Amino acid sequence: MASPSSSFENHLPRRVITGRGISQSLAAVCQANGWHRPFIVSDSGVASAGLLGPVALPLRAETFTEVPPEPPIDVVDTIAARLKTSGADVVIALGGGSVMDAAKVASLCAWHGKTAREFVGIGKAGGRGLPTVLIPTTAGTGSEATFVAILTDPATGNKVGVVDPCMLADIAIVDPALTDGLPAHITAAAGMDALVHAIEGFIAKVATPLARGLALEASRRIGQSLEVVCREPGNTDARDGMAIGSHLAGMTFANSSCCAVHALALPLGGRFHIPHGVITGCFAGEMMRHNAPVCADDFATLAVALGWGALDATAFASRLDAIAASIGLRTQLRQTSVLSDSIATMARDAVAIRRLMDPNPREVTETDAVRIYQSVLNCA
Repeated sequence: MASPSSSFENHLPRRVITGRGISQSLAAVCQANGWHRPFIVSDSGVASAGLLGPVALPLRAETFTEVPPEPPIDVVDTIAARLKTSGADVVIALGGGSVMDAAKVASLCAWHGKTAREFVGIGKAGGRGLPTVLIPTTAGTGSEATFVAILTDPATGNKVGVVDPCMLADIAIVDPALTDGLPAHITAAAGMDALVHAIEGFIAKVATPLARGLALEASRRIGQSLEVVCREPGNTDARDGMAIGSHLAGMTFANSSCCAVHALALPLGGRFHIPHGVITGCFAGEMMRHNAPVCADDFATLAVALGWGALDATAFASRLDAIAASIGLRTQLRQTSVLSDSIATMARDAVAIRRLMDPNPREVTETDAVRIYQSVLNCA
């Protein structure tokens, strides 16, 4: 069991608004907060799905819809320049994790007059940026609830993190209706990532009591909903469960940490552009197998919360493997080509990400990381 010190902090968005269809109240929310020059950050997928218009038109907002998946760091500087030119007084992110992460950092850049690279690392914000309203259109990253943003450095191909409580949203709006039209492969990858957030946030060495409680409720909702929504995409109860479960899982790791699964995911995703949730979903079972000797009690508690019944640590890890296969993540991973001669370098880079490796309940060496990469990529 994680044992936080007697002193700890909890970090949450300043305000959270949830409910099916609640995003339609965005204009009223902006008016109530005295925001009159909103700027919307989104992506082409959200726009083409018809989700942007109903939000942007009532606000008469300027928009930026060119955030790519796994956003490169220079895109953030482009957004920040547009924010400054527009005179925006609030940044509204409508999209998945890539959109929300880019918007969070851009709000800092525009307010403080710095480049995105100057914020890479932990605790470098130096104060809050422009106000932010974060509205997820996927149920997975939980980025609307966290103070972490992951960007890609094109110079190295690696992913880098901006981590600072100053990036917590002024308002997070969680509207499950925005996820109703998600393609099956995105639903699966995002949902499994949310599950990994809950698990890693529960077992992390730095987990606070709040984080562990949030993790169990997130697990309960995700356990009831993930496989159902992948089988029945029109099931609104399952969509609602995943939206709230994902948000709670984001709150979980914001008050704890992600661990080694995410450390392994960053260099692999940065180099080979594999969707993040595909990686975390496929690697979760093998990493929990590694953690099993020190996590038996925690896994038993999580298994009950997830609705899986009484499972030992080995069976818990195998259940994660089975879900990754049943919802199609293994198939997605098979469709990518990872060069075997990259594994040693990725293992070295993953182990060097101490903000994720240090909280892991069991040490992961470079040899362990190589073994896990090889096992998952060879058996995908």
